[in-house]
Amino acid sequence: MKNLKQLLTKSFYILVVFLLFTYCAHKKEETTGKKEQIKTASAGTEQTATKQVAAEQSSELFKTIAKMDSLYFSAQNACDLKAYASFLSEDFEFFHDKGGFTDSKKSEMAGMAIFCGKEQRSRQPLRREIKKKTLRVYPMDKYGALEFCEHVFYLQINDGTEKVVGSGKMTALWKQENDEWKLTRVISYDHQPLAKVELAAEVLDQYVGDYKLPDRIVNIKREGKLLRVTDINDGKPGWTKELFPESENTFYLNYENNQFEFVRNGNTIEMVKIYENGKLIEKAKRQ
Repeated sequence: MKNLKQLLTKSFYILVVFLLFTYCAHKKEETTGKKEQIKTASAGTEQTATKQVAAEQSSELFKTIAKMDSLYFSAQNACDLKAYASFLSEDFEFFHDKGGFTDSKKSEMAGMAIFCGKEQRSRQPLRREIKKKTLRVYPMDKYGALEFCEHVFYLQINDGTEKVVGSGKMTALWKQENDEWKLTRVISYDHQPLAKVELAAEVLDQYVGDYKLPDRIVNIKREGKLLRVTDINDGKPGWTKELFPESENTFYLNYENNQFEFVRNGNTIEMVKIYENGKLIEKAKRQ
């Protein structure tokens, strides 16, 4: 009797283990099947989205807004103020993450007059270029179109070359008025400094320190992916600007044609040379 009871108990445990194994195997197959379904559905959604974007980019509306964007910024790049004004609606408003809010077409044109003024253009002539494959256009029923894009800014040098200095994003609302397209709202945001090359932090840290000139101290510190130069006069900080890496030891400003070259002696950075329009104007020894 005792042996029979032990046999039944042992058989029960074997049955439980078998049922648990069977259940787990079934759940694994079920989970795998669901994952495959999700994966297939996800792939299908991505393919559909890709086809939709491709269709939008080949639409007449997309082509129209792409053309308007090109003409608008061509006018800005060339500082053709009359052409630039022609793209703005009378109730135009502009929101800029660095420059703040511009409440009217009149105010925008006043700002553009400064931007395109002789002094500003001689020091910081900028060119905007849209980043490829970032333009998105969406129809706005009974109004016009909504535009999203990313762009890059270049500093134009007087020798005919140019250097990248920044990037940004833009959302623009276009209104169709009597067969003409006008900008009513522009939001310009996420402006970031952008350099020709990107250097590792340990490379940038080599240049951090003070460099002595007869009339001031040139202080260099690391600021993210860039360097920052600050003139120190009588212990007080004055003029300060970002330095954009152009090579491992040369940097440039985001205006005019100025370069800073760090000179190495063995493993030590011993000085910085400052150039203007390709001519050496100052040498500062590291302290």
